[in-house]
This record gives sequence, structure tokens and C-alpha cells, in this order.
Amino acid sequence: MEVQLSDSEGDDEVGFVQLFIQHERGLRSYLRSMGLSWADADDVVQTVSLIAWKKWDQFEKGTSFGAWLRVIARFEALKFRRTMARDRHTFHGDLMELLADVADESETTVSPESYRNALRICMETLPDKSRILIDAAYEGERTIKEIAGSVGKSATAVYKALNRIRIQLAGCIEQRLQQEREAR
Repeated sequence: MEVQLSDSEGDDEVGFVQLFIQHERGLRSYLRSMGLSWADADDVVQTVSLIAWKKWDQFEKGTSFGAWLRVIARFEALKFRRTMARDRHTFHGDLMELLADVADESETTVSPESYRNALRICMETLPDKSRILIDAAYEGERTIKEIAGSVGKSATAVYKALNRIRIQLAGCIEQRLQQEREAR
């Protein structure tokens, strides 16, 4: 249940704080579903709270505060990812956006644990070559060019293969989450 705001100006700050507190846990879950670590999600939540407060006068009362926060959070998480791009443990922007899309579509019905479980299961269903390529790209310390050289392909071919795998993973995750929603 969302807090109703009064129109009195003195309640402006209190209303913001109440709504933010009400949605903070869901916001953290949303950011975690995008592949951010707990610490990174905390950093982004702090940034989102500052931006949301600065833009509080732009929030349209009567609309979903949680959805408004998620829009801000999505942009901030992507911006955060760009600054952390050298860290191989950070998901590629395309995968992060796909995960965010999946999170947006089922935000109210699926827990972050469900996302992680779906991703884990979907990773297990990948052919060995695909799983090895994803692991090399996201868990290793090597560049795409180095990975391409080790598998005897061009960097462009590796990028295209990774994109196909990301799309396959996103479809698999969505299908698993849909099955979970239907089972409820």
C-alpha cells in the first residue's frame, strides 16, 4: 500500500521520506536483479535518493513512486556500470538492460532470488561452448580480443556470439519467471 500525500507544503519532505522508505527495499532488489553487487546497489540507491529528492517537484502525485524511482535507478545503474566497465565482474550493458527489462516486466511478482535462480538454471542449460564463452567474458581477467584469439575467432565474432547468448539467456529467464508466476 502506498502512502497518500497531503498537499500541504510542510509535509513535502515527510512525504518524500515516507515514500522512499516504503520503496527502498524494492529499489535495492531491482538493482540487484540488474546484476549489481550488494555494495554497488547501496551506492546506486544513495545516488537515486539524492536525484529523486532534487527532482521531487517533478514527481506527479497520484502516479507510482516506485516506478518513478526505478526509472531513475535504471539510468543510474547503467551509468554506474559504464564507470566500472573495466571490472570484469560487472555485467555488460546489454545484459544489464535485458535484466532490467525482465525486472520491469515482473517487478511486483518475482523476487531477486527468483531472478538469480532463473539465471543459474539458464546458464546450466547453455551448451558448454556458450557457457565457457560467457564465463570467460564476465568472470575472467581477459579482454574480448584475448578471448577471441584463444578460440580462433575475430573479436567481432565473439561479440556477436555473446549477444546471441545474452538474448537466449534473457528469453530463458523470462520463460522461467513466467512459469513461476503461473505456478502461483
